[in-house]
Amino acid sequence: MRITLQVVVQDEGEMPATVTEIAQFERDGLDVGSLGLHLEEAKSLLGRLQRTMVAAQVAEAVARTSICPTCGTPLACKGHHRLIFRTPFGRLSIDSPRLYPCRQCMANAPTFSPVARCLPERVSPELQYLEVKFAALMSYGLTVNVLHEILPLDHVLAASSIRRQVTALGRRLEADQATDGRQQEEIAAGSRLQDIPEPSPVRAVGIDGGYLRLAGHGRRQDGWFEVIVGKSMRDQEAGHTFAYVHKLEHRPADRMSSFLLREGVQPDQPVTFLSDGGDTVRFAQLGFGDRGEYVLDWFHIAMRIQNLEQMIKGRPAHCDGPSNAVLIKALHGATCHLWHGCPYPALRRLESLGWDLDAEASPEEAKLLGKLEELIIYLDNNRHCIVNYGDRYRHGEPIASGFVESAVNQVVSKRFVKRQQMAWRPRHAHNLLQIRTAALNDQFRSNIERWYPSVAGGERHRLAA
Repeated sequence: MRITLQVVVQDEGEMPATVTEIAQFERDGLDVGSLGLHLEEAKSLLGRLQRTMVAAQVAEAVARTSICPTCGTPLACKGHHRLIFRTPFGRLSIDSPRLYPCRQCMANAPTFSPVARCLPERVSPELQYLEVKFAALMSYGLTVNVLHEILPLDHVLAASSIRRQVTALGRRLEADQATDGRQQEEIAAGSRLQDIPEPSPVRAVGIDGGYLRLAGHGRRQDGWFEVIVGKSMRDQEAGHTFAYVHKLEHRPADRMSSFLLREGVQPDQPVTFLSDGGDTVRFAQLGFGDRGEYVLDWFHIAMRIQNLEQMIKGRPAHCDGPSNAVLIKALHGATCHLWHGCPYPALRRLESLGWDLDAEASPEEAKLLGKLEELIIYLDNNRHCIVNYGDRYRHGEPIASGFVESAVNQVVSKRFVKRQQMAWRPRHAHNLLQIRTAALNDQFRSNIERWYPSVAGGERHRLAA
Protein backbone atom coordinates (compact mmCIF):
# COMPACT_ATOMS: atom_id res chain seq x y z
CA MET A 1 0.00 0.00 0.00
CA ARG A 2 1.25 3.47 -0.91
CA ILE A 3 -0.15 6.56 0.75
CA THR A 4 0.64 10.02 -0.64
CA LEU A 5 -0.13 13.29 1.14
CA GLN A 6 -0.44 16.54 -0.79
CA VAL A 7 -1.01 20.13 0.28
CA VAL A 8 -3.30 22.27 -1.85
CA VAL A 9 -2.85 26.02 -1.44
CA GLN A 10 -5.58 28.26 -2.87
CA ASP A 11 -5.04 32.03 -2.91
CA GLU A 12 -7.93 34.46 -2.47
CA GLY A 13 -7.39 35.73 -6.00
CA GLU A 14 -7.98 34.01 -9.31
CA MET A 15 -4.61 32.27 -9.40
CA PRO A 16 -4.82 28.48 -9.79
CA ALA A 17 -4.23 26.34 -6.73
CA THR A 18 -0.77 24.90 -6.17
CA VAL A 19 -0.36 21.25 -5.19
CA THR A 20 2.73 20.11 -3.29
CA GLU A 21 3.49 16.54 -2.34
CA ILE A 22 4.90 16.49 1.18
CA ALA A 23 4.96 12.81 2.16
CA GLN A 24 4.69 9.31 0.81
CA PHE A 25 4.31 6.21 2.99
CA GLU A 26 4.44 2.52 2.10
CA ARG A 27 2.94 -0.23 4.23
CA ASP A 28 3.04 -4.01 3.73
CA GLY A 29 0.62 -6.03 5.80
CA LEU A 30 -0.84 -5.10 9.16
CA ASP A 31 0.76 -5.45 12.57
CA VAL A 32 1.22 -3.39 15.66
CA GLY A 33 4.49 -1.94 14.34
CA SER A 34 3.15 -0.78 10.97
CA LEU A 35 -0.28 0.50 11.99
CA GLY A 36 -0.64 4.22 11.37
CA LEU A 37 2.14 6.77 11.59
CA HIS A 38 5.45 6.24 13.30
CA LEU A 39 6.76 9.01 15.52
CA GLU A 40 9.65 9.87 13.20
CA GLU A 41 7.30 9.87 10.19
CA ALA A 42 4.88 12.18 11.99
CA LYS A 43 7.70 14.54 12.95
CA SER A 44 9.00 14.62 9.37
CA LEU A 45 5.47 15.13 8.03
CA LEU A 46 4.81 18.06 10.36
CA GLY A 47 8.13 19.65 9.45
CA ARG A 48 7.43 19.47 5.70
CA LEU A 49 3.86 20.69 6.17
CA GLN A 50 5.15 23.63 8.19
CA ARG A 51 7.68 24.63 5.53
CA THR A 52 5.06 24.40 2.79
CA MET A 53 2.54 26.51 4.70
CA VAL A 54 5.12 29.13 5.66
CA ALA A 55 6.39 29.44 2.09
CA ALA A 56 2.84 30.05 0.86
CA GLN A 57 2.07 32.58 3.62
CA VAL A 58 5.31 34.50 3.05
CA ALA A 59 4.82 34.58 -0.72
CA GLU A 60 1.31 35.98 -0.31
CA ALA A 61 2.45 38.61 2.21
CA VAL A 62 5.36 39.74 0.02
CA ALA A 63 3.13 39.94 -3.05
CA ARG A 64 0.57 42.01 -1.14
CA THR A 65 3.12 44.47 0.27
CA SER A 66 5.20 44.79 -2.93
CA ILE A 67 2.69 47.24 -4.39
CA CYS A 68 2.31 50.84 -3.26
CA PRO A 69 -1.01 51.08 -1.37
CA THR A 70 -1.54 54.65 -2.65
CA CYS A 71 -0.86 54.50 -6.38
CA GLY A 72 -0.54 50.76 -7.03
CA THR A 73 3.00 50.99 -8.45
CA PRO A 74 5.13 47.84 -7.99
CA LEU A 75 7.98 48.45 -5.53
CA ALA A 76 11.59 47.85 -6.54
CA CYS A 77 13.61 45.26 -4.62
CA LYS A 78 16.91 46.29 -3.08
CA GLY A 79 18.06 42.78 -2.14
CA HIS A 80 17.32 39.60 -0.27
CA HIS A 81 18.44 38.15 3.04
CA ARG A 82 17.52 35.07 5.06
CA LEU A 83 15.41 35.38 8.19
CA ILE A 84 15.61 32.55 10.77
CA PHE A 85 12.36 31.76 12.55
CA ARG A 86 12.00 28.96 15.14
CA THR A 87 8.75 27.02 15.51
CA PRO A 88 7.72 23.80 17.33
CA PHE A 89 7.99 22.05 13.96
CA GLY A 90 11.50 23.09 13.04
CA ARG A 91 13.68 26.06 12.30
CA LEU A 92 12.76 27.93 9.13
CA SER A 93 15.03 29.94 6.87
CA ILE A 94 12.71 32.46 5.20
CA ASP A 95 13.61 34.55 2.17
CA SER A 96 13.06 38.19 3.21
CA PRO A 97 13.31 40.80 0.43
CA ARG A 98 14.07 44.44 1.20
CA LEU A 99 11.95 46.87 -0.83
CA TYR A 100 12.33 50.49 -1.85
CA PRO A 101 9.32 52.69 -1.04
CA CYS A 102 7.35 54.29 -3.83
CA ARG A 103 9.41 57.20 -5.23
CA GLN A 104 6.29 59.23 -6.03
CA CYS A 105 4.36 58.78 -2.78
CA MET A 106 7.15 58.29 -0.18
CA ALA A 107 10.35 59.57 -1.74
CA ASN A 108 12.33 60.03 1.49
CA ALA A 109 11.13 56.93 3.32
CA PRO A 110 13.76 54.25 4.10
CA THR A 111 13.75 50.76 2.66
CA PHE A 112 11.82 48.12 4.53
CA SER A 113 11.45 44.37 4.82
CA PRO A 114 7.80 43.26 4.83
CA VAL A 115 8.59 39.85 6.32
CA ALA A 116 10.67 41.30 9.15
CA ARG A 117 7.93 43.84 9.80
CA CYS A 118 5.33 41.07 10.14
CA LEU A 119 7.61 38.91 12.29
CA PRO A 120 9.22 41.19 14.90
CA GLU A 121 10.03 38.13 17.05
CA ARG A 122 12.08 35.21 15.80
CA VAL A 123 10.41 32.51 17.91
CA SER A 124 6.82 31.40 17.53
CA PRO A 125 4.56 31.92 20.58
CA GLU A 126 3.78 28.21 20.86
CA LEU A 127 7.46 27.26 20.97
CA GLN A 128 7.99 29.91 23.65
CA TYR A 129 5.06 28.45 25.55
CA LEU A 130 6.38 24.88 25.36
CA GLU A 131 9.96 25.82 26.24
CA VAL A 132 9.02 27.99 29.18
CA LYS A 133 6.29 25.75 30.61
CA PHE A 134 8.48 22.65 30.50
CA ALA A 135 11.34 24.65 32.02
CA ALA A 136 9.03 25.72 34.84
CA LEU A 137 8.19 22.09 35.61
CA MET A 138 11.58 20.41 35.17
CA SER A 139 15.26 21.23 34.75
CA TYR A 140 16.57 22.94 31.63
CA GLY A 141 18.49 19.84 30.58
CA LEU A 142 15.40 17.63 30.81
CA THR A 143 13.40 20.27 28.93
CA VAL A 144 15.85 20.12 26.03
CA ASN A 145 15.72 16.30 25.96
CA VAL A 146 11.92 16.10 26.12
CA LEU A 147 11.32 18.69 23.39
CA HIS A 148 13.84 16.99 21.09
CA GLU A 149 12.07 13.69 21.71
CA ILE A 150 8.54 14.79 20.84
CA LEU A 151 8.95 17.72 18.42
CA PRO A 152 10.32 17.68 14.86
CA LEU A 153 13.16 20.05 15.72
CA ASP A 154 15.93 19.99 13.12
CA HIS A 155 18.17 22.20 15.25
CA VAL A 156 19.79 21.75 18.62
CA LEU A 157 18.04 23.47 21.49
CA ALA A 158 20.27 25.11 24.07
CA ALA A 159 19.51 25.47 27.76
CA SER A 160 20.82 29.03 27.63
CA SER A 161 18.22 30.06 25.03
CA ILE A 162 15.43 28.52 27.14
CA ARG A 163 16.76 30.40 30.16
CA ARG A 164 16.55 33.65 28.20
CA GLN A 165 12.95 32.87 27.23
CA VAL A 166 12.11 32.26 30.90
CA THR A 167 13.61 35.61 31.84
CA ALA A 168 11.77 37.51 29.10
CA LEU A 169 8.36 35.90 29.68
CA GLY A 170 8.73 36.08 33.46
CA ARG A 171 9.27 39.84 33.29
CA ARG A 172 6.39 40.24 30.87
CA LEU A 173 4.08 38.15 33.02
CA GLU A 174 4.90 40.14 36.15
CA ALA A 175 4.42 43.46 34.35
CA ASP A 176 1.04 42.31 33.02
CA GLN A 177 -0.07 41.15 36.45
CA ALA A 178 0.79 44.54 37.92
CA THR A 179 -1.11 46.31 35.13
CA ASP A 180 -4.12 44.02 35.52
CA GLY A 181 -4.08 44.59 39.26
CA ARG A 182 -4.27 48.36 38.83
CA GLN A 183 -7.07 48.05 36.28
CA GLN A 184 -9.06 45.70 38.50
CA GLU A 185 -8.58 48.03 41.45
CA GLU A 186 -10.05 50.89 39.42
CA ILE A 187 -12.98 48.71 38.37
CA ALA A 188 -13.53 47.55 41.93
CA ALA A 189 -13.32 51.12 43.23
CA GLY A 190 -16.00 52.17 40.78
CA SER A 191 -18.35 49.37 41.82
CA ARG A 192 -17.99 49.59 45.59
CA LEU A 193 -21.42 51.10 46.14
CA GLN A 194 -23.45 47.93 46.43
CA ASP A 195 -26.35 47.17 48.70
CA ILE A 196 -25.25 43.64 49.67
CA PRO A 197 -21.59 42.78 49.00
CA GLU A 198 -20.88 39.24 47.89
CA PRO A 199 -18.98 37.03 50.34
CA SER A 200 -15.28 36.58 49.72
CA PRO A 201 -14.44 33.37 47.83
CA VAL A 202 -11.14 33.05 49.73
CA ARG A 203 -11.24 31.82 53.33
CA ALA A 204 -7.60 32.59 54.09
CA VAL A 205 -4.22 33.21 52.50
CA GLY A 206 -1.24 31.30 53.85
CA ILE A 207 2.28 32.74 53.74
CA ASP A 208 5.48 30.74 54.15
CA GLY A 209 9.11 30.95 53.10
CA GLY A 210 11.79 28.76 51.57
CA TYR A 211 15.51 29.14 51.01
CA LEU A 212 17.50 28.79 47.79
CA ARG A 213 21.24 28.55 47.40
CA LEU A 214 22.82 31.69 45.98
CA ALA A 215 24.97 31.16 42.89
CA GLY A 216 28.65 31.93 43.28
CA HIS A 217 28.78 31.54 47.08
CA GLY A 218 29.67 27.86 47.39
CA ARG A 219 28.71 26.55 50.82
CA ARG A 220 29.08 29.76 52.75
CA GLN A 221 26.55 30.41 55.49
CA ASP A 222 25.39 33.63 53.85
CA GLY A 223 25.00 32.01 50.45
CA TRP A 224 21.20 31.75 50.65
CA PHE A 225 18.25 33.93 49.83
CA GLU A 226 14.60 33.53 50.81
CA VAL A 227 11.56 33.02 48.65
CA ILE A 228 8.08 33.96 49.89
CA VAL A 229 5.29 31.59 48.82
CA GLY A 230 1.59 32.17 49.33
CA LYS A 231 -1.54 30.16 48.64
CA SER A 232 -5.22 30.90 48.92
CA MET A 233 -7.66 28.61 50.72
CA ARG A 234 -11.07 28.17 49.13
CA ASP A 235 -14.15 26.20 50.11
CA GLN A 236 -15.17 24.71 46.80
CA GLU A 237 -12.00 24.54 44.72
CA ALA A 238 -8.23 24.39 45.04
CA GLY A 239 -6.49 27.65 45.81
CA HIS A 240 -3.92 29.41 43.67
CA THR A 241 -0.32 30.19 44.57
CA PHE A 242 2.08 33.09 44.16
CA ALA A 243 5.79 33.40 44.90
CA TYR A 244 8.56 35.96 44.75
CA VAL A 245 12.10 36.57 45.98
CA HIS A 246 11.75 38.57 49.17
CA LYS A 247 14.62 41.02 48.70
CA LEU A 248 13.56 41.87 45.13
CA GLU A 249 9.99 42.83 46.02
CA HIS A 250 9.77 46.56 46.71
CA ARG A 251 5.96 46.84 46.65
CA PRO A 252 4.50 43.77 48.40
CA ALA A 253 1.17 45.53 48.99
CA ASP A 254 0.61 45.91 45.25
CA ARG A 255 1.51 42.28 44.64
CA MET A 256 -0.89 41.08 47.31
CA SER A 257 -3.67 43.37 46.07
CA SER A 258 -3.20 42.10 42.52
CA PHE A 259 -3.26 38.47 43.70
CA LEU A 260 -6.41 38.99 45.79
CA LEU A 261 -8.19 40.73 42.94
CA ARG A 262 -7.37 37.83 40.62
CA GLU A 263 -8.82 35.54 43.29
CA GLY A 264 -12.05 37.55 43.33
CA VAL A 265 -11.49 39.40 46.62
CA GLN A 266 -12.53 43.05 46.50
CA PRO A 267 -10.42 45.78 48.18
CA ASP A 268 -12.99 46.34 50.95
CA GLN A 269 -13.26 42.63 51.84
CA PRO A 270 -11.06 41.52 54.77
CA VAL A 271 -8.73 38.54 54.42
CA THR A 272 -7.23 36.22 57.03
CA PHE A 273 -3.46 35.76 56.65
CA LEU A 274 -1.86 32.68 58.21
CA SER A 275 1.90 32.27 58.73
CA ASP A 276 4.43 30.49 60.91
CA GLY A 277 5.70 33.75 62.40
CA GLY A 278 9.22 33.59 60.96
CA ASP A 279 11.14 36.85 60.81
CA THR A 280 11.15 37.22 57.03
CA VAL A 281 7.54 36.13 56.66
CA ARG A 282 6.48 38.52 59.43
CA PHE A 283 8.22 41.44 57.74
CA ALA A 284 6.66 40.45 54.40
CA GLN A 285 3.20 40.50 55.98
CA LEU A 286 3.77 43.97 57.33
CA GLY A 287 4.26 45.14 53.76
CA PHE A 288 0.84 43.84 52.68
CA GLY A 289 -0.91 46.69 54.44
CA ASP A 290 -4.13 46.62 56.43
CA ARG A 291 -6.04 44.03 54.41
CA GLY A 292 -7.43 41.90 57.22
CA GLU A 293 -6.47 39.75 60.19
CA TYR A 294 -3.01 38.26 60.66
CA VAL A 295 -3.02 34.91 62.48
CA LEU A 296 -0.03 33.03 63.85
CA ASP A 297 -0.22 29.35 62.91
CA TRP A 298 -1.30 27.31 65.95
CA PHE A 299 0.57 24.23 64.76
CA HIS A 300 3.93 25.98 65.10
CA ILE A 301 3.01 27.21 68.60
CA ALA A 302 1.96 23.72 69.65
CA MET A 303 5.09 22.09 68.23
CA ARG A 304 7.38 24.49 70.09
CA ILE A 305 5.48 23.93 73.34
CA GLN A 306 5.52 20.15 72.84
CA ASN A 307 9.26 20.23 72.24
CA LEU A 308 9.73 22.22 75.44
CA GLU A 309 7.53 19.77 77.37
CA GLN A 310 9.61 16.83 76.18
CA MET A 311 12.76 18.59 77.37
CA ILE A 312 11.19 19.17 80.80
CA LYS A 313 10.29 15.48 81.04
CA GLY A 314 13.92 14.62 80.28
CA ARG A 315 15.19 16.95 83.00
CA PRO A 316 16.97 15.11 85.85
CA ALA A 317 14.68 14.61 88.82
CA HIS A 318 17.36 15.57 91.35
CA CYS A 319 17.75 19.13 90.02
CA ASP A 320 17.15 21.98 92.41
CA GLY A 321 14.00 24.04 92.10
CA PRO A 322 10.45 22.95 91.27
CA SER A 323 9.68 19.45 90.11
CA ASN A 324 9.05 18.51 86.51
CA ALA A 325 5.32 18.10 87.17
CA VAL A 326 5.10 21.67 88.46
CA LEU A 327 6.96 23.01 85.42
CA ILE A 328 4.72 21.06 83.03
CA LYS A 329 1.61 22.34 84.80
CA ALA A 330 2.84 25.92 84.43
CA LEU A 331 3.58 25.28 80.74
CA HIS A 332 0.07 23.89 80.21
CA GLY A 333 -1.37 27.00 81.84
CA ALA A 334 0.52 29.20 79.38
CA THR A 335 -0.73 27.01 76.55
CA CYS A 336 -4.33 27.50 77.71
CA HIS A 337 -3.88 31.28 77.68
CA LEU A 338 -2.48 31.14 74.15
CA TRP A 339 -5.35 28.91 72.95
CA HIS A 340 -7.83 31.53 74.12
CA GLY A 341 -5.92 34.44 72.57
CA CYS A 342 -4.30 35.90 75.70
CA PRO A 343 -0.60 36.29 74.91
CA TYR A 344 0.35 38.58 77.84
CA PRO A 345 -0.68 36.20 80.69
CA ALA A 346 1.00 33.38 78.76
CA LEU A 347 4.24 35.38 78.48
CA ARG A 348 4.14 36.16 82.21
CA ARG A 349 3.74 32.46 83.05
CA LEU A 350 6.61 31.49 80.76
CA GLU A 351 8.85 34.20 82.20
CA SER A 352 8.11 33.05 85.73
CA LEU A 353 8.87 29.52 84.58
CA GLY A 354 12.29 30.71 83.44
CA TRP A 355 12.99 32.25 86.83
CA ASP A 356 12.64 28.82 88.43
CA LEU A 357 15.34 27.31 86.16
CA ASP A 358 19.02 27.54 86.96
CA ALA A 359 21.26 27.65 83.88
CA GLU A 360 24.32 26.87 85.98
CA ALA A 361 22.89 23.68 87.48
CA SER A 362 23.54 21.38 84.50
CA PRO A 363 23.92 21.48 80.69
CA GLU A 364 20.37 20.09 80.35
CA GLU A 365 19.04 22.92 82.50
CA ALA A 366 20.89 25.52 80.41
CA LYS A 367 19.57 24.01 77.17
CA LEU A 368 16.03 23.99 78.53
CA LEU A 369 16.32 27.62 79.59
CA GLY A 370 17.62 28.55 76.13
CA LYS A 371 14.65 26.86 74.44
CA LEU A 372 12.27 28.61 76.81
CA GLU A 373 13.81 31.98 75.97
CA GLU A 374 13.47 31.23 72.25
CA LEU A 375 9.75 30.49 72.75
CA ILE A 376 9.25 33.71 74.73
CA ILE A 377 10.96 35.78 72.02
CA TYR A 378 8.95 34.01 69.30
CA LEU A 379 5.63 34.67 71.04
CA ASP A 380 6.55 38.24 71.93
CA ASN A 381 7.45 39.06 68.31
CA ASN A 382 4.14 37.62 67.10
CA ARG A 383 1.86 38.63 69.99
CA HIS A 384 -0.26 40.84 67.68
CA CYS A 385 -0.99 37.74 65.55
CA ILE A 386 -2.17 35.53 68.44
CA VAL A 387 -5.94 35.22 68.27
CA ASN A 388 -8.64 33.25 70.06
CA TYR A 389 -7.86 29.90 68.47
CA GLY A 390 -10.56 28.09 70.44
CA ASP A 391 -13.28 30.37 69.13
CA ARG A 392 -12.00 30.14 65.57
CA TYR A 393 -11.78 26.36 65.81
CA ARG A 394 -15.36 26.05 67.09
CA HIS A 395 -16.62 28.19 64.21
CA GLY A 396 -14.71 26.23 61.58
CA GLU A 397 -12.24 29.00 60.73
CA PRO A 398 -8.68 28.07 59.75
CA ILE A 399 -5.99 28.23 62.44
CA ALA A 400 -3.16 26.26 60.76
CA SER A 401 -1.10 26.94 57.63
CA GLY A 402 -0.39 23.36 56.59
CA PHE A 403 -1.92 24.00 53.17
CA VAL A 404 0.72 26.60 52.32
CA GLU A 405 3.60 24.42 53.52
CA SER A 406 2.65 21.89 50.86
CA ALA A 407 2.63 24.78 48.39
CA VAL A 408 6.25 25.60 49.30
CA ASN A 409 7.18 22.02 48.52
CA GLN A 410 5.27 22.15 45.25
CA VAL A 411 6.48 25.55 44.07
CA VAL A 412 10.05 25.64 45.38
CA SER A 413 11.41 22.27 46.43
CA LYS A 414 10.24 20.17 43.48
CA ARG A 415 11.72 22.52 40.88
CA PHE A 416 14.65 24.21 42.55
CA VAL A 417 15.85 20.82 43.87
CA LYS A 418 17.46 21.44 47.23
CA ARG A 419 18.95 17.94 47.42
CA GLN A 420 21.04 18.53 44.30
CA GLN A 421 22.33 21.81 45.76
CA MET A 422 21.33 23.81 42.70
CA ALA A 423 22.42 27.45 42.89
CA TRP A 424 20.37 30.35 41.55
CA ARG A 425 20.65 34.03 40.93
CA PRO A 426 17.81 35.90 42.67
CA ARG A 427 16.55 37.71 39.58
CA HIS A 428 16.39 34.57 37.45
CA ALA A 429 14.76 32.59 40.27
CA HIS A 430 12.19 35.37 40.65
CA ASN A 431 11.28 35.24 36.94
CA LEU A 432 11.09 31.44 36.98
CA LEU A 433 8.80 31.56 40.02
CA GLN A 434 6.33 33.75 38.11
CA ILE A 435 6.21 31.22 35.28
CA ARG A 436 5.99 28.21 37.59
CA THR A 437 3.14 29.58 39.69
CA ALA A 438 1.22 30.59 36.56
CA ALA A 439 1.71 27.08 35.14
CA LEU A 440 0.65 25.39 38.40
CA ASN A 441 -2.40 27.66 38.56
CA ASP A 442 -3.35 26.69 34.97
CA GLN A 443 -3.15 30.37 33.98
CA PHE A 444 -0.03 30.47 31.81
CA ARG A 445 -1.73 29.36 28.58
CA SER A 446 -4.37 32.09 28.94
CA ASN A 447 -1.60 34.70 29.22
CA ILE A 448 0.03 33.46 26.01
CA GLU A 449 -3.31 33.58 24.21
CA ARG A 450 -3.89 37.12 25.47
CA TRP A 451 -0.47 38.28 24.25
CA TYR A 452 -0.92 36.52 20.90
CA PRO A 453 -4.65 36.41 20.05
CA SER A 454 -4.02 34.45 16.84
CA VAL A 455 -2.74 31.52 18.94
CA ALA A 456 -6.02 31.22 20.85
CA GLY A 457 -7.65 29.43 17.97
CA GLY A 458 -11.06 29.87 16.45
CA GLU A 459 -13.23 28.68 13.65
CA ARG A 460 -10.61 29.48 11.05
CA HIS A 461 -8.01 27.35 12.85
CA ARG A 462 -10.10 24.26 13.20
CA LEU A 463 -9.63 21.25 10.97
CA ALA A 464 -12.32 20.50 8.45
CA ALA A 465 -14.64 17.69 9.45
